Amino acid sequence: MRRTPLLLLAATAACSSAPAVIPEPVVPAEKPVQLAPPDSALACSEWVRRAVASPDMDVEKVPEPLAYVPAPIPKRLPANVYDKSGRAEIKVKVLVDTLGKADMNTFTVVTTTSPRLTTSVKAAVAKWSFRPAEIWGCKVPRNFNWGAAATKAKSR
Repeated sequence: MRRTPLLLLAATAACSSAPAVIPEPVVPAEKPVQLAPPDSALACSEWVRRAVASPDMDVEKVPEPLAYVPAPIPKRLPANVYDKSGRAEIKVKVLVDTLGKADMNTFTVVTTTSPRLTTSVKAAVAKWSFRPAEIWGCKVPRNFNWGAAATKAKSR
């Protein structure tokens, strides 16, 4: 009869739903492994391939003009570039290649209040040099979006 409580205790422990706690061995900390950088030629070619497929993809650095020379808009705008509300506006998009040149075959006017404004901006952008877009240190082609707006000065 003394064996019954011991068997009952053993059976209860075996059927318990709580998992047995087994301590994990302690592993000494190691220095982090430094991985070699990926083959940059292969990685850059893949980024360029992706950028060509999606010219508005997210990048670390977007293309930007090195200088706005020549100026895209004259300092004094002619009266005929303003709309009825007295506002002159233009927004454009153009692909900048990995060498920092605008591909004028991709030049697109998103919005404008005047064809004359478009002509001025297109001529200027064609002459600009850009810092190309970059991702992971690789220069990639990417769309450059630019816009400007002005309001007509009120006569006194």
